[in-house]
Amino acid sequence: MPKVRARGNRLGGHLIVDGYNLGRSGALPFEADPASAEGRNELCTLLSAYSREKGLRLTVVFDGRGSGNPERTRAAFKGGTAVYSSRSETADDVIRDLARGASAGTIVVTSDRGLAGTLPSRNIPVVSCEEFAGRLYGRWLADLKGGPEEEPSPDRAGVKKGEGHRPKKQERKRDRLLRKL
Repeated sequence: MPKVRARGNRLGGHLIVDGYNLGRSGALPFEADPASAEGRNELCTLLSAYSREKGLRLTVVFDGRGSGNPERTRAAFKGGTAVYSSRSETADDVIRDLARGASAGTIVVTSDRGLAGTLPSRNIPVVSCEEFAGRLYGRWLADLKGGPEEEPSPDRAGVKKGEGHRPKKQERKRDRLLRKL
């Protein structure tokens, strides 16, 4: 029988990013204003390189409110898709809609508390923009330096063993997904 190769991403994950939220968090150094077209392109380029390396499908959602566009628009860029909300909805509404039909392995990056509060009920882990920017910036610096920095192994000499030290199942699941980032 012939072998069937899995098509698509090796991890099968989907990374949904609140674009303006991440760009305006101040955690990433941009040459251009994150709200400008150049800033959006810079953010999308940085994210696409990261998602390609991690094998994640990428969708960056920008707030198109007040732009005058009556419906959502999509723009493909190398490595992902940018989605602009319509004038009558916010980027958070678009992210909720994308998450509604999301498959397992979907991760949302946002610092919006309202959105972050509703998504875990759908079993979709939410990563804050600051945490994700730290990972992204660390990867970018490692690429500039020429290799990943090795993290010291944790010393277990002073840690007691026994009951009550294991994280909750939901926290372990979130940690497993975040390790892929």
